[in-house]
Amino acid sequence: MPLSHKQILKILNDLWFKIIRSKWSHFRYSLGNKWVTIAFHKEYPPKTAKSMLKDIASISNTDYKELIKKYNIKL
Repeated sequence: MPLSHKQILKILNDLWFKIIRSKWSHFRYSLGNKWVTIAFHKEYPPKTAKSMLKDIASISNTDYKELIKKYNIKL
């Protein structure tokens, strides 16, 4: 099952990211002084999902593989 925007939102909320701005279907979430932009789609292609998860993991100082395991994500 591909990664959906609902799963991304759950991860961001659990890691205490805050929304700082939006424009059209793109939303910017920040944690401290670092940010990630998420485009809302029903499903993300595997390569895009992997890239977003790596960005989220690096910003939140979380291990990428632990993030995948914790949220049971299949890429």
